[in-house]
Amino acid sequence: MEGPMSRVRRCTACALVVLALVATAAACGDGDGKQSVSSGSKQSSSSDSSAESYVGLTKKEAIAKAEASDTPWRILREDKEVFMATQDFLQNRVNFEIDNGKVTKATDG
Repeated sequence: MEGPMSRVRRCTACALVVLALVATAAACGDGDGKQSVSSGSKQSSSSDSSAESYVGLTKKEAIAKAEASDTPWRILREDKEVFMATQDFLQNRVNFEIDNGKVTKATDG
């Protein structure tokens, strides 16, 4: 038979687990319950033009251009190889997709 203090301890432990789960879920979102993941559809035209300016450059040229302007960059895909990427959105970061050594797609985020 379980005493009253055992029930209190068990309820307290359950409450702490629920609180930890809620805190973890809140930390993964942007505050309104939605994850901050860029779909590429809500970019402004000025952001598009900066990212689009990389299209057509070689991989080496695109990286050099980004680094010269202190722009964070990453390669999401090169030919058939897709790279893992975090889902955080950085407005000033440029994402490259590369085919045959040239940037074929560049997006902000």
